[in-house]
Amino acid sequence: MRVLHVLGPSTGGIARHVQQLQRDMGTVGLEIDVVANAKVGPDSVYRVARAIKKGRYHIVHCHGFQGGAVGRVAAVLTGVPAVLTIHNTLQVGGYVEPCVRLAEGCLQGRTARWITVSSYLRNYAWEVLGVPGDRTDVISNGVDLPPSLAPWCPRPVVGTVARLIPSKGIDIFLRAVQLLRPEVPGLRAVIIGDGPARLKLRTLCHELGLDGIVEFTGHCDDVLRRLRKMAVFVLPTRSEGLGLSIIEAMAMGVPVVATGVGGVPELVQHGSTGFLVRPNQPQEIARRVRQILAQREFAQAMRHRAYEHVARNYTSQGMIESLDGVYRQVVNG
Repeated sequence: MRVLHVLGPSTGGIARHVQQLQRDMGTVGLEIDVVANAKVGPDSVYRVARAIKKGRYHIVHCHGFQGGAVGRVAAVLTGVPAVLTIHNTLQVGGYVEPCVRLAEGCLQGRTARWITVSSYLRNYAWEVLGVPGDRTDVISNGVDLPPSLAPWCPRPVVGTVARLIPSKGIDIFLRAVQLLRPEVPGLRAVIIGDGPARLKLRTLCHELGLDGIVEFTGHCDDVLRRLRKMAVFVLPTRSEGLGLSIIEAMAMGVPVVATGVGGVPELVQHGSTGFLVRPNQPQEIARRVRQILAQREFAQAMRHRAYEHVARNYTSQGMIESLDGVYRQVVNG
């Protein structure tokens, strides 16, 4: 079976997720190709439709709302069934949001299946977007799990992995680091990722007196290796469909502090597999990071539970097998 994945402009979790599918789905006999940066517009629709005809694909799998609009229109034009994965809630406002909702309504009859990466997003799709419940599947992101729990970084390195956009709350991460600095000797912080807010965040970092403490790595292809060098992973996001970077941190044995928004509570069980905090609360983040660094025996037990939670529920192989099942249902009718 041949599947074409279509995604809009994205360098964050969606892009990493699709790269993972392209790499691994051959294990179940699927041939995967990708059309990226599909911005809404006739040129992108034409480009995707041409790729569908040339590749003779059985399914078009769309990701996100821009990729979903372009990919599904192209699929209609070429007579190929389309599947849409919803990775997050609508991140638009003003006149754009009703336009997106209208487009979604028009394309519903042309969508074979919807996939959401969390139960939270499944409910959102039902209640807000009006997606049919009988054609919706929850298939969470999965990661490659190490055969055993990695050693825990002994140095006080606090890190995050996120696209540098306002909704990820990296400004709150920096403010938490500022609170921690006087109390944690040798503290270092790492921000992995890139995005339009990079310059603004660098300016804030300087204003907070964190030059030499915080490292901005930009985009990285070796996220898992860098995660192993963190003592605590923090995601102060204001909006999150699930949180691929949280799953990766848990798989690498890094204790997690994250805001309890969206699908995050499905991953992080407060006080058991990590800590949940309220949005926009750097004081809460700093308090939980201090607790993890000070109570290492407690934190060791937490990271073991987190690793086991990922092993049971969020493996790459489980995700791929579930996707393969959806594809075969669509193709076989």
